[in-house]
Amino acid sequence: MANTAQVSSTTSNNVCELVLDNPGRKNALSYALLDDLNKKLAAAREDAVRAVILTGAGDAFSAGADFSDLTGTIDDLAIDDAIEQVVQQIRSFPAPVFAAVDGPCMGGAIDIALACDLLVASEKAVFEMPAARLGLLYNPSAIRRWSARLSSLTLRRMLLLSERFTAAQAFQAGIVSHLVEDGSAPEYSRELAGRSAQCTPDAIAGYKGVLVAIENGETNLTVWEKLRKKTLESPERSERVARAKESRKN
Repeated sequence: MANTAQVSSTTSNNVCELVLDNPGRKNALSYALLDDLNKKLAAAREDAVRAVILTGAGDAFSAGADFSDLTGTIDDLAIDDAIEQVVQQIRSFPAPVFAAVDGPCMGGAIDIALACDLLVASEKAVFEMPAARLGLLYNPSAIRRWSARLSSLTLRRMLLLSERFTAAQAFQAGIVSHLVEDGSAPEYSRELAGRSAQCTPDAIAGYKGVLVAIENGETNLTVWEKLRKKTLESPERSERVARAKESRKN
């Protein structure tokens, strides 16, 4: 494809930072960019990193679907499918994924940001889902996912009015988990990632799995009870409990 947008990747202290890196097009979600993001997430999983931070280059997180790839026909379902692949990668990732949003986060980029475990936004971030104005019914599977996190009124404001949320409004509506000063979303996300990286990977993966299962409406949590018992018997947990006991003596 002509659009060769890429995602840059750096890893430090077991934290992988992925940057949507096409600032000339406001990091629009082209097929090329989404494919590369999928590959970079898969590579981070293979490297067993302890956290992932997803952000955008320049003055935007992402303007949403790249209009140069859209046709205005049924063929545009393919862009939803490409976004869905990224979303499922993030939700199934065995470590926390943080979205660091400075500037606009639009359309399908909201789907990707909400797939992340925590969404850190600077005061200049804005969020908008303009699908209705474009004559589009957005992916119903995505809307069902959002309903597990957001109130019905927030969803109606997003979808029926295509309302633009400022960072403060998004924080109040539960779209954003942490609101920070302009330009500091990546830095604060690194701080959160560092906290998470101090925990045991098995426990973090288990918590994330349980939360996603509950959001998906699963009621049989037997597999997670088995994992719970496995972690209780793990050598790493025994070592950490022993260290905690020792520290309390001092």
